[in-house]
Amino acid sequence: MDLLTEFSNAMRTDQDRPEKLALLVGKLTDPGLDVDSYVRRLDELADQVEQSMPVGALGRARAEALIAVLHGEFDFFGNVENYYDPSNSFLHRVLDTRLGLPITLSLLYMAVGRRLGMTLRGLGLPGHFMLEYSDTNGVWILDPFHAKVVASEELSYYLTQVFQQPIRISVSLDQYRTDTGAWMLRILNNLRSVYISQHRLRDALSVLNYMVIVEPEEATLWRDRGMLHFGLENMLSAENDLRRYFLLRNRLQLFTGEAEIVFSGVAVGGWMPEAQQEPSQEDQRVLFVLKQIRDEIRRLN
Repeated sequence: MDLLTEFSNAMRTDQDRPEKLALLVGKLTDPGLDVDSYVRRLDELADQVEQSMPVGALGRARAEALIAVLHGEFDFFGNVENYYDPSNSFLHRVLDTRLGLPITLSLLYMAVGRRLGMTLRGLGLPGHFMLEYSDTNGVWILDPFHAKVVASEELSYYLTQVFQQPIRISVSLDQYRTDTGAWMLRILNNLRSVYISQHRLRDALSVLNYMVIVEPEEATLWRDRGMLHFGLENMLSAENDLRRYFLLRNRLQLFTGEAEIVFSGVAVGGWMPEAQQEPSQEDQRVLFVLKQIRDEIRRLN
């Protein structure tokens, strides 16, 4: 089974185990990675952590105990010195080096905490990833990267201190809770950004191959993958991805060159459906690249 098929299958069967999906992403850098052995390491780590956790602790005390054990005893730290090292985005590397990003450390904490019966959810907060812990005593927010626990009502003040600029968080945390798909996309997007900044286009393309599996209806992912194919001179693949981009946006007429027919229509009441609107500036940029792609395909054929 190839890596993408394996990941695609796991997206259907392992939604309740985001750590398993994150380990499969690790095959991007280590194709022979033994995922099951790292799942067992998480099981063993949870057993070890449980031995150090105070019996019967609840509420903030239990959240702080989890931080104290994983950070203080097992030395899992935020990689401040090499924040943009791609290894920080791979869970198996985080287990090996004990260094990671806010999002991968949060995933590690959640994987361990859930094995201990703790209710933990990912929070995709502005500029930072944290965890929500709840039990019968209330709700607390864990920051594995900085090894801190804060009350939910203190969150805005805490993030303001971390980033040294005003940050206001909604009273409700619902809008920040992250499901498995969004969690994977955020990890993958971090990795893509690092690879692009390092001009590692083939690696960035490999990441996007995973991203379109996670969110196949997100048009911008197909656009971005098409642009990477173009940069790598994969012209047929680039054209196919840009076709999918316009199709998902219900603007296939731009791809087929029928725009002039559509744009002769008249808007009603000053409004026109997106499919019948003039190309946006972004559309024009994509169409400019599409023309270059087609010119190159014709030249090669």
